[in-house]
Amino acid sequence: MSKIKKNLSRLSATGMVDRARFHEQRMTDNAAFPTPTPALAAIAAARTALEEAITAAIDGGRTARAIRNARRAELKQLLDQLAGYVASVAEGNELAILSSGFELKRRSAPLPEPQAPASLRATGSPHPGRVALDWQPARGAVSYHVQVNRSSPDDAAAWELMGVSTKARHTATGLGHGRIHWFRVAAIGTAGMGPWSDPAQTMVL
Repeated sequence: MSKIKKNLSRLSATGMVDRARFHEQRMTDNAAFPTPTPALAAIAAARTALEEAITAAIDGGRTARAIRNARRAELKQLLDQLAGYVASVAEGNELAILSSGFELKRRSAPLPEPQAPASLRATGSPHPGRVALDWQPARGAVSYHVQVNRSSPDDAAAWELMGVSTKARHTATGLGHGRIHWFRVAAIGTAGMGPWSDPAQTMVL
């Protein structure tokens, strides 16, 4: 669903006046938004008050500038409320949102399914039953599933999950000593789980 892009926070006081006037023009007699909330008259009144405060602050002192900033904040709040009204009425209708004078947020492209982690290494440890695993990080990975196979990498039923890591490394413990073990890793991302890496093997002491 399309979302509104307000871009109000960084507007100067004069920029806020221009933006308010633009929305007033675009939403007056706009059939897509028959009952603007807040009312356009309230926005026009706040805009006028800000314009007067801007003029007073040109030659005024600290108090005049503080009033100008307060009027800008008041107008911004009204425009934020107006954006909420537009969003609720438009319900994602892009043409309706654009007709109000608000822009659309750019839709971020979904991340693809992570690729298989590359360069998996299994390094034996002097500690009994322990193996250090590391691999190249996969783009888009949030975590990694690590599996071990104690019999043969060709036996699909023999693979078992032995850990989950958020980094591109893992220490496998509790392995049977004096035998070869195979390991593989898959990346988990927002689009799901990617393919398994090529297996790596090592003799566990």
